[in-house]
Amino acid sequence: MLTPEAGDLDLAVRAAWLYYEDGLTQAQVAARLYVSRQTVGRLLETARQQGIVRIEMDANYLAALGLATQLRERTPLTDAVVVPMLSGPMSRERTNERVAAALAAYARRYLHPGVVVGVGWSDTVARALTMLSAESLDGVTLASAAGTIDNVAELVSENPAAVRRLRAVPSPMFVSSAELAESLRTEDAVAQVFDLARSATLTLTGVGAVRPGGSAVRTGMVTDDDVAAYAAAGAVGDMLGHWFGRRGEEISGSASDRSVSLSLAELRALPNVVGVAAGAEKVEAIRGAIAGRYLDVLVTDEPTAQALLGRPTPP
Repeated sequence: MLTPEAGDLDLAVRAAWLYYEDGLTQAQVAARLYVSRQTVGRLLETARQQGIVRIEMDANYLAALGLATQLRERTPLTDAVVVPMLSGPMSRERTNERVAAALAAYARRYLHPGVVVGVGWSDTVARALTMLSAESLDGVTLASAAGTIDNVAELVSENPAAVRRLRAVPSPMFVSSAELAESLRTEDAVAQVFDLARSATLTLTGVGAVRPGGSAVRTGMVTDDDVAAYAAAGAVGDMLGHWFGRRGEEISGSASDRSVSLSLAELRALPNVVGVAAGAEKVEAIRGAIAGRYLDVLVTDEPTAQALLGRPTPP
């Protein structure tokens, strides 16, 4: 390699500063330094070769990227996003915030005027919606794939832009009887929203675990006894108010009969369903959702991804 002249090094330092520190494009750097864009490319390469600039990737993100790649290779998922683990203890709320931020970032790739995004409610999905700007939601329609959950609706209300773009189902997610649920699903106001959700090219949904006090129980219309009955019947998870087993098979029960939502079969038929879930208690639910082909994409955190792949979580 030829040793650059002193003048070249000076220019390389200036080009590197403008490009990496000031965030200018190569074309803008070229205009600032009165050189061609090709010269800027050469100067930046000189800066790297001479050690003026060192490009490093965070090992945490590299590990997470490797896990995402393995999830794509070893499961039917078409894509996966794994949020890297940070050092030290982290609360469940902080984990959910980080996973929600990753879901919001993933969703932004697909947001443009005219697109319909289906929404299957969960706390994390709601958090992600609060992170989307009015600009990113411009012309986008958010269509509920299930009835309303009070605490989730409160979260979404923190983002007026999301509320304006949302076509919500005018019904709770669970009602008092199977007959009422069936009647509501055929009401025009409800059916129109579900028709819109069926047309979605992107659907964001949570994956619930079968456990006492879970998200379904927090709706107030499902009891711990209901959940125990589903667990006894072999259920490992729930989505859109419907329960499924470890192979993804639907597990029938009184609570799912009372749900006002799209069915699991309708969810499976949708393109680009993005599921978000993290935590040791969600691992079996995620496996069942993947086995049932209800998810195309998974957004999760590093410990959950390691568990899904059968790896021990580092201390």
